[in-house]
Amino acid sequence: MANNLNRRSFLGLTAAAPLAAQTRPGAAAKPAAPAASYDVIVCGGGTAGLPAAVAAARRGARVAIIERYGFLGGNPATSIMPTWHGLSGHHSGLLTEFAGRVKEFGLGPDPLKYDSNIEPEAVKALFLRMAVDAGVQLHLHSFIVGVQKTGNRVERVITESKSGRRSYAAKVFVDASGDGDVAVRAGAPFNLGDNGKTQGMTLRFTVGQVNFDRYLDWAVTQPKYFGGLKPDRVEQLKDRARKGESFYLGSRLSEMWEKDPDEELPRNTYFNTACIRLNELSINSTRVYDLDPTNTDDLTKAEVTCRLQAVAIWRYLKKHVPGFDKSILSATAPAIGVRESRVIVGDYLVTTSDFESFREFPDSVLTCIVSYDSHDKQFYNTKNFRGGLGEIPYRCFLPKGIDGLLVAGRCLSSDHLTNSAIRRMESAFQTGEVAGTAAYMALKERITPRKLAVKELQAELTRSGVKTNQAAFKSMS
Repeated sequence: MANNLNRRSFLGLTAAAPLAAQTRPGAAAKPAAPAASYDVIVCGGGTAGLPAAVAAARRGARVAIIERYGFLGGNPATSIMPTWHGLSGHHSGLLTEFAGRVKEFGLGPDPLKYDSNIEPEAVKALFLRMAVDAGVQLHLHSFIVGVQKTGNRVERVITESKSGRRSYAAKVFVDASGDGDVAVRAGAPFNLGDNGKTQGMTLRFTVGQVNFDRYLDWAVTQPKYFGGLKPDRVEQLKDRARKGESFYLGSRLSEMWEKDPDEELPRNTYFNTACIRLNELSINSTRVYDLDPTNTDDLTKAEVTCRLQAVAIWRYLKKHVPGFDKSILSATAPAIGVRESRVIVGDYLVTTSDFESFREFPDSVLTCIVSYDSHDKQFYNTKNFRGGLGEIPYRCFLPKGIDGLLVAGRCLSSDHLTNSAIRRMESAFQTGEVAGTAAYMALKERITPRKLAVKELQAELTRSGVKTNQAAFKSMS
């Protein structure tokens, strides 16, 4: 297929962004007219932002979400990512409620069965419903561009939108932007990947009208690409596919095209898939490296490159893989999927050593499955470490040197590899509930989140069904 613009030519069109890890002071925000004032403002309405807002609002706070897109949902919605790794076996608090509501909603699979998959449209619908029912005020299509502080305390955030520049005040803020936009603009220190090298970005896409019987019958004969796939498992997957039930199937099918001359096919990747709709496969295989997700030029390169890759992969499957000959490219994600960008340095930075030793913290407010999901260009020896729970201390939610602000989601204070576990959606969701609960309690006590008594926070979370440490989960077994 001829192309006027291929990956190689496009990557030379814009200047490369610096990739060194960095910290910088917050820039002074340009004046903006006051628009509204709240008790708690959550910046970002995604996987961490929604539970943060609901946790605070249900307790009686006046809460607003400021969101860049025209819908809530974050990565599951903008990246059409269906797989909530580990949710079926590791959930508590609001996440348990949300999973139950997904089942009741009746769109897509039950996330507490099979492979922890959730239909992205169900995420968008239920996030909106939960926010509206809790009385959360929404400010959509709005970008965070600055903050206003008194001393070290954040008192306002500044947005840009079609309505121009606006200023919003709150007593407590939660940065659930994914990129740590509020914390960085407030002057908090941050790291960017491993010495500036972040995990690869991906654009997820779906292929419809797949003949799963033919595809899976072929896959079981290809141990080079589908190692460990057994005939009985194939029959189980075929049965689920016929019923439109959920399943996950990872592979190295991408190795098939390593020597193909098409430059738009991605290299150094894999071919991981999920089925959540009848005759349709959700595919995770596009990939770009060495780009900075906080640089607009690099994000543009990532979008263009991965969208070209998605078409190239589909055409390759259609030509070379049984079951795809009549397939269609049914959807591409609205936005590139960012796995890692800025990670805010908090009062404590949780590490792989903490996780792998199962270190217990007196201020633990959350647990995370110890399973690294590193999508790096270079290889990291994680010793195949998998299993068990790591504890996340409350200090990780507090940006160093900044008051009146909590962080939640993938920008939570952690080292590079540990962040690859914390950033997963089921973990990010649970960080949001912690941050929103802490924001409300600080508001109620008329103190900054840093001065909050951790034991009181732990008790409040426990009353809400959150399992704050390893022992709480062990008590279930």
